Amino acid sequence: MQGFRDALDYCGFKDLGFNGYPFTLCNRRSGDHNVWIRLDHGVATVDWILWFPTSRIHHLECFHSDHRPILLISDAEQKRFYRKGRPFRVEAIWLKDKACEDVVKQSWVDLHDLNRVSILLKKITSYQVNLSTWNRVTFGHVRNTLAKKLKDLSHAEEAGLYNSNPN
Repeated sequence: MQGFRDALDYCGFKDLGFNGYPFTLCNRRSGDHNVWIRLDHGVATVDWILWFPTSRIHHLECFHSDHRPILLISDAEQKRFYRKGRPFRVEAIWLKDKACEDVVKQSWVDLHDLNRVSILLKKITSYQVNLSTWNRVTFGHVRNTLAKKLKDLSHAEEAGLYNSNPN
């Protein structure tokens, strides 16, 4: 461990600190054998910290693993990341549609800025907005429609209609 600390000192790395639960790894044992430790750290040089002064490490929630993921994000982006409502997620069904690739490609063009980080953030936002809009137009509310159809099917089966009218 001392060798690792010496390497951090030699490279001039500083710990970025964190927000959230103080530990990132749990051995998931019961009783006195349960151990929580902060395994993950974000480090950077002083120059990097001066270039990105609002950046912070966030320990995220994770219920299906013994290891909490960490996220490096600027405070300005934190508001966007932690906004209320459902988080943006890519649906597997989108990948089966050829038009999805065109939407993604279009989202990553036509943005020019001197700051590369700014370009990346704008492209990611564009990607999310464009895919969400495309999803509403192309697929509508698939989960709602599926739930309604399954409910209709259940009612039809209960009423005995499936045998006489499979539609």
